[in-house]
Amino acid sequence: MLLAQAFRQHRFLLVVTLSCLSSSCNTEPKQIKNDERVPTASTTKPKLVHKPTGPDKAVHDLLTVNGDTLIAVKWDGGIALTTDAGLHWQNLHDQSQKRDFLYIKYLTIDQHHVLWGLDSWPGIHEPAYSRLAYSTDFGKTWKRHEFDTHTFFPYEFYSLPGKPLQVLTYSGVVSQMQDRLGKKWKPVKNVAELDNSVNDTIPGDAYFSGGHFKFLESGQLFFRAVNGWKPLATVRFINAVDNVCSCAGSTFLVGYNRAVSPTPYYLLQVAKGQVRDTIIISGEDEQIHLRCDNKERLWLFNYKGIWMKAGKKLQYRY
Repeated sequence: MLLAQAFRQHRFLLVVTLSCLSSSCNTEPKQIKNDERVPTASTTKPKLVHKPTGPDKAVHDLLTVNGDTLIAVKWDGGIALTTDAGLHWQNLHDQSQKRDFLYIKYLTIDQHHVLWGLDSWPGIHEPAYSRLAYSTDFGKTWKRHEFDTHTFFPYEFYSLPGKPLQVLTYSGVVSQMQDRLGKKWKPVKNVAELDNSVNDTIPGDAYFSGGHFKFLESGQLFFRAVNGWKPLATVRFINAVDNVCSCAGSTFLVGYNRAVSPTPYYLLQVAKGQVRDTIIISGEDEQIHLRCDNKERLWLFNYKGIWMKAGKKLQYRY
């Protein structure tokens, strides 16, 4: 399940934070005619261009705001801001000994240009919690609020950036904020597949982007249409997916094969029912997340940093 991924964040000593953008999203990559032919590393492995960065490369989340502005949520606390597509970064609220220290896992922005951060945990040997933070000055200062999870348990953000704020609760209910402080909420719909309060009764399925995509371990990828699930493509050389997103008229996913060890990670571009482009990343870059920005560029991120996709290359940006 999509929200099962959130559980892995607490054991995310190997959280994958890769972000990549690409002007090549508007170009037609080489088509793979037979999706059952496993690509070889000698022909598809991209060149990773590294440069010195700060000591905290691991990222929980990446918010693509607009233009070349992005905000990274750092694993050990604080945020990093760039206004030039990752060439330069400003680090904020990342000193744990200071009063302005900020710890969140997810970040979004609403239609009023207010930043919202969320830190939640379902609890295993300790109590569950859900904490909300918001900033009206683009991350300079933050106000905080903690929920009583017995009555209302926001688990992660559901709404897209720039839209009215919606959260997905632990039980799979989508609620929309009714005030400007994050204290009044109204249920708007229920997403049964994303209910973490019950055991998953459908083995081998995984949901992404708020339940808008579904992947089966048989290699089938679906998207949620108004009248039900519609197939996007079948990729038989993978049986697990880390993340899915859409931009530039294509759907991108990162997947691997559990039956192979060590397994390479594949960045796949799907369009019109076909796998159009394949990049082998490596066997070490696990738990990769994807984001698309409003320039239709694709970003990847994980515990090693943020990357920008440019053709067959992944340009290291953080």
